[in-house]
Amino acid sequence: MSPNRIGIAMVLGLACTVASAAEPTNITAGELALTPPFCQDVQTINGWSQYGHESPRAPHWVSLMGKTFWGMHHYCWALVGIHRSKAAGLSKQMRDFMIHSAIADHYFVVKIAPPDFPLLPEIYFRIGEAHVMVQEYPQAIEAFEKSRQIKPDYWPPYVAQAELLEKMGLKSKAVALLDEGLQKMPGEPTLTRHFKRLGGKPPAIAQASMGASAPDLRASPASAPQ
Repeated sequence: MSPNRIGIAMVLGLACTVASAAEPTNITAGELALTPPFCQDVQTINGWSQYGHESPRAPHWVSLMGKTFWGMHHYCWALVGIHRSKAAGLSKQMRDFMIHSAIADHYFVVKIAPPDFPLLPEIYFRIGEAHVMVQEYPQAIEAFEKSRQIKPDYWPPYVAQAELLEKMGLKSKAVALLDEGLQKMPGEPTLTRHFKRLGGKPPAIAQASMGASAPDLRASPASAPQ
């Protein structure tokens, strides 16, 4: 590799590192409203800090998440970054940079979290979504599979991966994946809806459990502790 190319690679690598370690500037109340409630209390946001100036609600979140809570500002930064990446007028280069920075922030939390951290399935699901946005499909599938491995009865990664498989022309694999999800979550409304849309036929018991008054669980896949 030529010296010029080595220099460019080093600069880009440094830029990505800085992006994943720097809080998005001027986070608005509207942007925070789109994040889980604990994002109001993480480090850096609203001026809070683990050292001497923690939110009054921090002990509650620590009781639910353990010490990993003190790194969850990276998760919240990632959510804000993904939201901002969807703004009109961004160049593809800037958009992709913001999404990759968000992926890096998600992985920061994965790295520090214990294996039983309750939000890991959600985080891997978000990583998969971000990879889809930049058309990194193998990485997306890997993240969705990891999410399902950790929590087999968590429906969002089944649907997200099935939609991706359908987009890739692998409809039969998408149907099989949704069927696998329904074996673990019989009658789950969102899985059943997508399964039927792709031509699958849910078992009669699952259909009966759907009922006319079955709640729509699409509102939010977030599993953030409340």
